[in-house]
Amino acid sequence: MPTGLVWGASGGIGAALVREMKRRGWAAYGAARDESHVPSEADGVVSFDADWPDTFRNATFGVAQAVESLDLVVYAAGGMHPATLEKTEPTAWARVMAANLSGAQWALTASLPLLSPSAHLMMIGAYVDRISLPRMGAYVAAKAGLEAWATIFAKENRKHRVTLVRMPAVDTAFWRNVPFKLPAGALTPEQAANAVLDWHEGGQSGVLEIEHG
Repeated sequence: MPTGLVWGASGGIGAALVREMKRRGWAAYGAARDESHVPSEADGVVSFDADWPDTFRNATFGVAQAVESLDLVVYAAGGMHPATLEKTEPTAWARVMAANLSGAQWALTASLPLLSPSAHLMMIGAYVDRISLPRMGAYVAAKAGLEAWATIFAKENRKHRVTLVRMPAVDTAFWRNVPFKLPAGALTPEQAANAVLDWHEGGQSGVLEIEHG
């Protein structure tokens, strides 16, 4: 039975990943800031806070008590602050960077000791060029940084599969904070989760570009 860990399992995409893993016969573990929103189907839940790097190692320690190894780790956490760059306060900037970029660093490096030999690490990115719009500055900067980070992370961890997912708009609660309307053809969380897991089960790595429905 394959075993997966989803960081950000309380969000729309993360929760859908947990549910789809279970539907496919996986053991699925969720890590979240708000454990109460992780799907009840999860085999185990641990907590982390992207603003506090030490919580990532504490979370992986908790997972290590329950599993021998992980076959798939997905960093699906994120967040945004809709404001012009001029009006983005330092605390808001730091929060967006922590959720979208620094969190991937702490989560995936902390997960390395738990990986099986053929494990796969994935992180949810975005089509940065399509969303480089006013009031999206901090979020776009973080996701652009994630792409560069993923390239280096993959080179430093060649024995494992690494994938950056360029995710289009997905109809989740995230869009309550986006300063424009949800685009037509946005994916459902279930469609997004299926695309991610199909890519993993197909043995691929690199960059997964998912298009709108």
